Amino acid sequence: MDIAIVGAGEVGFHLAGILSREEHRVSVIDADPLKARRILESLDVQVVVGDATKADVLNRAGVSRCDLVVVVTDDDKANLLTSVLAKALGAGRIILRLHDLERLEDYRYFYKQAIGFDVVLSTEEFAAEEIVNTVREHHALEVESFAGGRIQLRRYRVAEHSRLLENTLAELDLPAGILIGGVSQGEAFVIPTGDHRLRPGCQIYVIGKNHALDAFERMNGAPALARRSVVLMGAGGISRAIVRRLKDVEGLSLRVIERDPVRARAFAAEFPGQVMVLDGDATDLDLLAEERVGEANIFIATSGGDEQNMVACLLVKSMGTERAVALVNKPSYRQIYDLLGIDQAISPRILCANRILRFVRAGTVGSVAVLAEGRAEVLELEVRLPSKRQGGAKIKSLGLPKGTVIGALVHESEVSVPSGESVVVDGDHVIVFTLPDNVERILAVFGAEHES
Repeated sequence: MDIAIVGAGEVGFHLAGILSREEHRVSVIDADPLKARRILESLDVQVVVGDATKADVLNRAGVSRCDLVVVVTDDDKANLLTSVLAKALGAGRIILRLHDLERLEDYRYFYKQAIGFDVVLSTEEFAAEEIVNTVREHHALEVESFAGGRIQLRRYRVAEHSRLLENTLAELDLPAGILIGGVSQGEAFVIPTGDHRLRPGCQIYVIGKNHALDAFERMNGAPALARRSVVLMGAGGISRAIVRRLKDVEGLSLRVIERDPVRARAFAAEFPGQVMVLDGDATDLDLLAEERVGEANIFIATSGGDEQNMVACLLVKSMGTERAVALVNKPSYRQIYDLLGIDQAISPRILCANRILRFVRAGTVGSVAVLAEGRAEVLELEVRLPSKRQGGAKIKSLGLPKGTVIGALVHESEVSVPSGESVVVDGDHVIVFTLPDNVERILAVFGAEHES
């Protein structure tokens, strides 16, 4: 597939890396020579330095013959103009990223027809959705849904005194209907086998039905929660999106700390009686102590400054807050947050890039989750077996590459965690954990067409 990516920031860099590894023909456009050089020195892609709002620059990148153009710069107005030009030049599908979707409110169909984009995405909305999922699921650090919501993938940190540390994975008495599909510790990531032993502090990716995952949380030492308290740092767009989704959740109290008095008053006026808004600095120890933030279940730092988010999370963790979540604008900081003991670092840009991958693979892969900064992937595939296997095939006979495990099998309306003896037939859906280098072979095994 011929793909042009406009914008060499974190979203563009992340996308270009994954798509070039999958042997798509990728070109990247950016007006910043330093960002362009980073791409050129790191990835096997074509790089065009120039202003993508100019037709000649788009032509140099071959946009007119591209199957897909992904427009992901940080300038909403430039993204809109670039999409118009790309469509006029003859590009196929166009994916447009905007920070502010409010400009499309009530006129989305009109904008789609006038501009010609196929999909519009918002980093703020993705970040809010990710945070809300983790709040709703109590103890999970990350949540992804598959098979129409019937299967979830949740990421957990293994507690110091967890029962999961007692034996190898094969010997653990895990709840029926769940599978540990990935284990991350520091920079290492593995698809575990039965003889793998977990270590305190490692992060595990667990797939299964919701009720089975709830039972697994208790096995990992998670206490049962009644009323919960959530404190947000910052009254910006992401906090607004989070509050809109959580304000009606039973048993949840919401507080927002905002240092700008004008923004604080505006936020309080928008959600009267639904959220307590505090005018102050979330890195002020006196304020945190006075408001007993250390007793909160979850603290969420949503400011635009990574360092400020980091400091605030460290302070509230030291005061006893159960879980601290921070937005990360520089994805490379995510490992630093992990080393500091901050429970979850969410990069809106990486979330956006992962969602774009789902559209790139549309028609072949139902959905995709990219785990551990790209060190593993989860694919949802429809099974299309060759004619000689039309009666079905056992999973162990499929010839799956090493570093691959099937986390769930969906047969008609039934969802199960399969074994090697389980049989897959045409029309089934499988959810597969794998390493990135295996993606092409897995698509071939299950008969999924993949453009190159």
